[in-house]
Amino acid sequence: MDSKETQVNVLKIPDSTGYWLLRADGGKYYEDFFLNNFIAISDNEITLEKMKVYDDNNLAGITTEDLKLLYKENYDSWSPQQVAHATGRTEKFCIEMKIGDLVLVPAKRSTKFLLGIICSEVYELTNQELNSSKEVHYSISPYHKRRDIKWIKEVSRSEISEKLYWLLSAHQTIFNLQEQKEHVNQLLSPIYIQNGICHGSIKISKKEGVTANEWYELYSSVKQYTDLTTEKVIIKSNVQSPGLMEFVSDNVYSIVAITAVLSGFIIGEINFVGIKIKGILPYYQQHKKQKIDMEVKEEEKRSKQIENERAEFELYKDKEIWEIKKEKEVEQLRGQLQISSFDAGRLTEDQTQTGNSEKPNEDEL
Repeated sequence: MDSKETQVNVLKIPDSTGYWLLRADGGKYYEDFFLNNFIAISDNEITLEKMKVYDDNNLAGITTEDLKLLYKENYDSWSPQQVAHATGRTEKFCIEMKIGDLVLVPAKRSTKFLLGIICSEVYELTNQELNSSKEVHYSISPYHKRRDIKWIKEVSRSEISEKLYWLLSAHQTIFNLQEQKEHVNQLLSPIYIQNGICHGSIKISKKEGVTANEWYELYSSVKQYTDLTTEKVIIKSNVQSPGLMEFVSDNVYSIVAITAVLSGFIIGEINFVGIKIKGILPYYQQHKKQKIDMEVKEEEKRSKQIENERAEFELYKDKEIWEIKKEKEVEQLRGQLQISSFDAGRLTEDQTQTGNSEKPNEDEL
């Protein structure tokens, strides 16, 4: 087997990261959120200035009861249930969310989702700032309270875990997704580290189901790499096909090796010359550059392959039977089960930021 020296970048998600789903008013303001890099919530009468009065006059800061009083004062026709729901929404957006948290925003009918990282504290636009917007082809959000977002990916509904589907039928504006964070993390990268544990995911796309023999061959291929380390590698699999298989261990090298080989990133023996751990935004800046480089290399590879096929045809054209070479075991298995890395969605292009808040250093996110 040929040895290949490989240096890989691995995404490190901070342990303190929060996870949220925020609706764009049924998807109405999805394009505005995306094109102008922000998220926002309603109830403009509950201003940051009004909230600050309570915050300054209370040693513990503004409380849930304080927010309820504000809502009752400004929306006196609302029912207690409406006040409670709105209070929870504002409390999550203005107080609980923080810079570096990840946010999912669904489009209309939840056909696709934006995935981004919060890059600012909450701020507020004035009516004059909102009304100064140029005429555009999409609906403009009228909400004053906002946070700036760096959008990372747009993913389709089919790439979202079924365990998140219950969110699609719920009607709350903001959900805390902390308990479902692994399903969000899988959308970020095929390989990531969090809380000192490395996760790697591959996608099995064979539609007619996986046979017992194919499962055995797959686990045998994994075992070749797990036998080389004393650390335990846990395998989580969706027995349905198509489906995901996840590998979990505190040994980063094992997870990278298993995921890279099975998904076809690397063929042959691996000799890692280094693993670079990067934060969310630095990782994606590098990832975009690598994708462009890979596209160029793929084009060069296709051109070279055409040349080789022509040369091979010239060499063997007089033979009645062409020599058929045996595929390597892992390559054959990859073809049978249609294995690939689970790199969900498409990377978003950089948009022009319109917010007026101070941005954190991207290297810190």
